[in-house]
Amino acid sequence: MLAKSSIASLVRSIAHAEQSGFAVEVLVILDRSETVTRQVISDHSSYQFRIVETDFGDPARARNYAISQAKGKYVAFLDADDLWGVNWLTQATLAAQSRHDAVIWHPEVCVYFGSAHHIFVHLDMEEPDFCPSGLMIENYWTALSFGAREVYLQNSYPETDLKAGFGYEDWAWNMLTISRGVKHKIVSGTGHAIRRREQSVSRDTLSVQAVPRPNPYLVAYLQSKQNRPPPISEAPLDMELADDLS
Repeated sequence: MLAKSSIASLVRSIAHAEQSGFAVEVLVILDRSETVTRQVISDHSSYQFRIVETDFGDPARARNYAISQAKGKYVAFLDADDLWGVNWLTQATLAAQSRHDAVIWHPEVCVYFGSAHHIFVHLDMEEPDFCPSGLMIENYWTALSFGAREVYLQNSYPETDLKAGFGYEDWAWNMLTISRGVKHKIVSGTGHAIRRREQSVSRDTLSVQAVPRPNPYLVAYLQSKQNRPPPISEAPLDMELADDLS
């Protein structure tokens, strides 16, 4: 039932974008969804939603599949219990069009509601207060990002495997993309509302004390501080970082 509000938020943001001259495709990925969820989304889809059912059981694989199936130049994510600010698609598209390099865009603020209440202010990598080392101990951005589809295609989300102790696919992906030269920036004047629930993937990840998958970010950061060029191959980086973490 929570998806009803998310759909209303989605439709408002689409209408705002279309009034600004942009065309929007809606692709709904139902990954192991319940019957009620399928029915609610079907009944409240006032646009021509393209609905695809999957059986991944993994947010990372579901996102990667969605990217492979999308047809637009840009991609934006919305989880089915969260909300977009009405101007998000419009302003994010305008921001993306202003740059020709690889950039992933995030809203300026996220308002958390539900089982927790706080405001999360996103950081811009090109601002002086951005601390690269801090990203190794906490995630700077939520998963509801926006960017060129090509960037997402070139940088797949690391798969989640809570039994092996690996989670936080968006955090691991943020570090991975930065290590490959992708910038993460904010879109001024935009916001999301993120619902906190007692039972969620995030709670499950915390309960098993999972960590992001090892990635080249730490090694690349340390080498940049030493003014040494990063190695070409990424495979040794994964192994070296895994050894460091162990």
